[in-house]
Amino acid sequence: MDSPPAIRDGVPDDLEVLVDTLSDSFRDDPVFNWVIPQVALYPYFFRLLVRDLYLPRGMVHVDTQGRAAALWLPPEERYELPPRLSLIDFGFRIARQAGLAGLRRLRGQGALYARHMPREPHYYLQFLGCRHDCQGRGIGTALLREGLRVCDARDMPAYLESSNRRNLPLYQRHGFVVKDTAKVSKTGPTIWFMWREPPQ
Repeated sequence: MDSPPAIRDGVPDDLEVLVDTLSDSFRDDPVFNWVIPQVALYPYFFRLLVRDLYLPRGMVHVDTQGRAAALWLPPEERYELPPRLSLIDFGFRIARQAGLAGLRRLRGQGALYARHMPREPHYYLQFLGCRHDCQGRGIGTALLREGLRVCDARDMPAYLESSNRRNLPLYQRHGFVVKDTAKVSKTGPTIWFMWREPPQ
C-alpha cells in the first residue's frame, strides 16, 4: 500500500528528480505536445525552467518520493528567464527538430498566455504534474493543497492555465473557476484560464 503523500519544498539537489518527474508527467499533455512535439526536448525545457527560474525565485513543491512536483511563481516575481546561452540553444534545438513552424508555435503559445495573464498580483501555478504510473493516488491533490496553503496565508489569489480538460475537476474542487478559454491555434488544443480568490 502506498504511503500518504508527503510534500516538501524543492531544493537545488532535487533538480534532476524534478526534471524527470515533470517530463514524464507532461509527455501526453495536449498543449505541451502541440507546442513541443519532440518529447526528447522535455527534459531540456524543464531543466532550463526549474534551474534558472523556479529554484532561485519561485516556489517548488515535490512529493518526498519524487512522484509529483509543482512550480509556482510568487506575485513579487516576474516570469522571465535570464538570457543565457542555454536558452538560445533551446530555441535552436526546436528549430532543428520542428523548423520555423515549431518556433512559431512556441511564440504563439507564449503570446496567448501573456494576453490572458491577470494584471493584479497573484500566485501563478505554471506546472503541476504527477508521473503517469502514480496518478489517481491523491498526490496531485496534496501538492495543490500545499501551494494553496501558502496563497491563503498571504491572502493572495491564484491563477493557472489548464492544458488538459481532465484536470479541471481537481482545480474546481479547490476553488478555481474558469475565466476564459482559447485555442492555441485554429486547429490546436484548448486552454482553460482559471482563477481562485482567497477564502473569505
